[in-house]
Amino acid sequence: MEDSTMSKQQLIQALADAHERLITAALEASQNGGGENGFGPREIVAHLAGWETMAQYRVPRVAAGMAPLEFADDAQNEVMNTAINAAFVALIGDQPLGAVCDILRRAYQGDVEMLGKLDERFFLPGEYVYERSIAAIDHCQEHIEALGQR
Repeated sequence: MEDSTMSKQQLIQALADAHERLITAALEASQNGGGENGFGPREIVAHLAGWETMAQYRVPRVAAGMAPLEFADDAQNEVMNTAINAAFVALIGDQPLGAVCDILRRAYQGDVEMLGKLDERFFLPGEYVYERSIAAIDHCQEHIEALGQR
């Protein structure tokens, strides 16, 4: 995503749009036979649902002036994020992709609602909420591109 400053509403809308594009890309990739082995469309959607579910715990902590439940050490964060991703992928089990897309949709819509209630100051570049939202949009785009290559 271009690193230009967006308003609160623009950022929230861009976050919602990125998730909808990801859902569309996952459904299309699945119809085209992509991802039957390994980390396919279902797993990617579950992974992003995990991201958005974790945001519902991290963002309110930041808004309250606390740390976002992350480790200071990048290696520890990577281990924790890998474990969380594995847990979300395992939790989806054999659910159909449509059901997993619905889980992601509910998760990101919950985030959109939560973000809408936050003060504008959290949406300034350099602030956790702004940077986390940009990272989520970029991460969706990375997966959209990967799904398109299947």
